[in-house]
Amino acid sequence: MRVSRFAIASLILSVSVAGFALAKEATPESTSPFVGFWYGVGEPDDPSISYIDSYHADGTFNSEFRKCEKGEVVWRQTESGKWTIMGSVLRMVSNIIDGKKTNFDNSYVIESSTRDEFHARLHNPDYLFIERRIPKFEFPPCYVGA
Repeated sequence: MRVSRFAIASLILSVSVAGFALAKEATPESTSPFVGFWYGVGEPDDPSISYIDSYHADGTFNSEFRKCEKGEVVWRQTESGKWTIMGSVLRMVSNIIDGKKTNFDNSYVIESSTRDEFHARLHNPDYLFIERRIPKFEFPPCYVGA
């Protein structure tokens, strides 16, 4: 009897641990230091565009891009989709841009990261994005500049 109780206890423990591991794998971003709001300036085709990325714990993201000229917003774009981090690669798959369905897939190599800043390189074309953590999803006024 003693062995069978031990065997049953071991089985219950292993099932519980396996369940915990599966739950953890299903939402790897939930404990990621990337969850939150990040601000950056510059895109490969236009260094004056500023953007905010909002990485959510459920693996979704929202981004907004804008360009200011003479203190006014002259261009704006919104984007949303899914994000993951595998090793040092940040992958962002956009499925909605300006309210329209799309499929835009980019991977970035994370070159460095701290709690308040990260550097991620897109390789085609070669461009280094530098994002800084911000307290809320809010752009500075255009007259401040990018």
